[in-house]
Amino acid sequence: GTRSRHVETMLRTEKKHKHLICVLNKCDLVPTWATRRWVHVLSTEFPTLAFHASITNSFGKGSLIQLLRQFGQLHKDKKNISVGFIGYPNVGKSSIINTLRKKKVCNVAPIPGETKVWQYITLFSRIFLIDCPGIVEPSGDGETDIVLKGVVRVENIKYPEEHIPELLRRVKREYITHTYGITSWADAEDFLTQLGKKAGRLLKGGDPDIKTCAKMMLNDWIRGKIPYFVPPPIPEEKKQETEVEGVKQLFKKIPIHAAFTEADLEGSKEKAVEEEDGEGSTGEAVDWDDVYKGNDQEDADTESIEGARGEKGGDEEGKEEGKGEKEEEE
Repeated sequence: GTRSRHVETMLRTEKKHKHLICVLNKCDLVPTWATRRWVHVLSTEFPTLAFHASITNSFGKGSLIQLLRQFGQLHKDKKNISVGFIGYPNVGKSSIINTLRKKKVCNVAPIPGETKVWQYITLFSRIFLIDCPGIVEPSGDGETDIVLKGVVRVENIKYPEEHIPELLRRVKREYITHTYGITSWADAEDFLTQLGKKAGRLLKGGDPDIKTCAKMMLNDWIRGKIPYFVPPPIPEEKKQETEVEGVKQLFKKIPIHAAFTEADLEGSKEKAVEEEDGEGSTGEAVDWDDVYKGNDQEDADTESIEGARGEKGGDEEGKEEGKGEKEEEE
C-alpha cells in the first residue's frame, strides 16, 4: 500500500506530542464493505476516517472538519495549529484540502509530483492546512511495485511494457475484458498487440505500438479506470479500536465510481452484516454547542466551511454528522 510507515514511526518515537490521523482517500474506487473494514483495521493503530475528495459531492468532509474543530478545542492554549497532509505522491492530499475549502486553492492533477513546494492554507482563524509534496521512503519494493503505486510519471518510464504482466496478474480478468473489450490473450505482449490493433495505436508498417499501449494502460490504472482493490484482512482477534469521538461515518453514502461486479460489491455474508445501518467508526455523540461556542466570532474565513455544515443537496453525510451544529445556527 501507500502507507508512509517511516513517518508513522518517527512521529510515534520522536514527536509524541503530535497527533497522527489516517485519512483513507479515494474510497469511491473500492467497494463500501472494503472501505468499512479497512477503517476498522487501521483504527486499531490510530484514528482513521474514510474520505472521497470532491468539491461538489464529497464524503467524509464533515467528519474531518469536526475532528479539526476538536483539536482546536483541545489545544486552546496554542495560538495556531498546523495540520500537515503527508503521504505518497498522487494520493489526493491537495484534493482533500480543496474539498475542505470547497474551492480550488491547491493545484491538482492525476499525476505524481504536481505539488512541488509547501503551501499554507487557512481553514479557520487558528487552524492552517499544509499541502506537502509527496514523499517516498526507501523500501524493498521492486521497480514494478513503485510504478503501480503511482509514484513515477508514466511518460518518464523507459520500458512501460515490462510492468504490464504484473498489472494483468493483479486485476481480475473480467475487469480487464470489461475495460478494454479483449476477451482472451496468451500473455502481456499478446494483450498489448490486440489492444494496439483495437485502439488504432499502430506504427509505420501497421505494427502495434506496444510502448504507447502500455503507457495507456498504466495511465488508466493510476486514474482508477481499472477496477481493483486489496481485500482487508480478517482480524484473528478483536483489538481495541481508536475511535474518533463525536464522529459517525455512514459508509453507505459513499458514491462508488468503479464498475465492480455484484460479488465484489456485496462481499461475503459476514461483510454484508457489517453494512447494517448504525455501524461504522463511531463514538459517543458530543454536544457540539459546547464545541462551537465562541468559534464563530474567532473564525476569519468560515464562508467555505459553512457550506460543509448542513448545505442542502450537498454532502448528505455532513447533515447526519452536524446535527448539533444546526441547533446552534438556529
